[in-house]
Amino acid sequence: MPGKDNPLVSILILNWNGKDLLGRCLESLQKIEYSPLEIIVVDNASTDGSQKIVKLFQQVKLVQNKENLGYAAGNNRGFLHACGKYIVTLNNDIEVSPSWLNDPVRYLEQDEKIGIISCRQMQFKNRELIDVLFSYPSSSLLFRPLGTGKKMDNKLHLKQGFVIGANGASAVYRKKMLDQIGMFDERFFAYHEESDLCMRAFYSGWKCMYAPQSVVYHKGSQSFKQRSRTFYYYHERNRIWFIAKNYPVNFIIRNLFWLIIMELRLIRVIVFKARLPLVYFQARLDAFRQIKKFLIYGKKNKKTFNELKKIYCRFVREKILYDDPFD
Repeated sequence: MPGKDNPLVSILILNWNGKDLLGRCLESLQKIEYSPLEIIVVDNASTDGSQKIVKLFQQVKLVQNKENLGYAAGNNRGFLHACGKYIVTLNNDIEVSPSWLNDPVRYLEQDEKIGIISCRQMQFKNRELIDVLFSYPSSSLLFRPLGTGKKMDNKLHLKQGFVIGANGASAVYRKKMLDQIGMFDERFFAYHEESDLCMRAFYSGWKCMYAPQSVVYHKGSQSFKQRSRTFYYYHERNRIWFIAKNYPVNFIIRNLFWLIIMELRLIRVIVFKARLPLVYFQARLDAFRQIKKFLIYGKKNKKTFNELKKIYCRFVREKILYDDPFD
C-alpha cells in the first residue's frame, strides 16, 4: 500500500535490554508494503548495547530514557515524539508480515470513530498457532486474550469486528483519540495499562476493531518472564487498580463471586505453586493502600457505564461484536 497520499504511521518500539530481539524486529519493518513510516525506538536505559543495533538502521530514530520507565511511561515518551496520524505500539519481540499495516490504515481512514485496531498475533515459533487475536472483558472484570494456542480454524477468528480490547504488543492507535482521552496511565508501570486505555476509549465512544488479515508474529513475555517476582507483583497490583478505576462499585459487587473465585486461583498459583507468598501480599497491600485514588474514576464512570452496560455485557457473552457498538 505504498503511496504519497497515505497518512504517516509512527511505529514505536519500546526496548529494554532486548539486543537479541530488536534487530529481527527492525529487519521485518524494512519489508512492509505500507508507506510512509516513521520508526522510533524508545530505549528504557538498556545496558546490553541495544543502542548499537538501532544505529545500524539509519532511518530509525532513537529516543533514550535515562532510566527504565516501564511500559506505560516509556511508550508515552514515544507518543510525544511521534508525528504520525496513527501510532503503533510494537513490542521488540515481534516480527511483522509485509501487508501488516494495509488493513488497519484502511479501516481507520474509512471510519473516523475507530480509534484502535487490534492486529492478529500468531506465535513466533509455531506460526499456525494463535498468540492472541484481541482481548475481551470477562466476568472477573479482567481482559482475557482470545484464541491463545489454537489454530485459525474458527469463523470468528477470521472475521473482522468490533471489540473492546486490543493487543498492546501490536496495537494501532489514532493520535486524535490519544490527544482526547490521554495516553497510558503511568502509575501502572507495566501490565493492564493497555486494557485501561481501551476502556477509556470505550467510555468515550471510540471504536476498537479487530483486523484478522493484519498479521504479526510474537515471541511473548521477553521483558518480564512469566512467574517472575516482577511479573506477579505488577500484574496483581495493577489488576486491583484496573478494576477499581474502570467499574462502578455496584458492578464490582455484582461480580463479587467471580472475583473471589479468581482470587482463590491466584493464591493457589502465586502462593503455593510459584512459592511467592510475600510477592502476593505485597502486591495486595500496595494496591489497597492507593485504591482510593482509582475509585474516584469508577464513580465518574458510573453514569457512562450504566448507559453502555448492555454493549459491555454483550462483549462478555459473545467475545466479539460484529455490528457497530455505537450505531
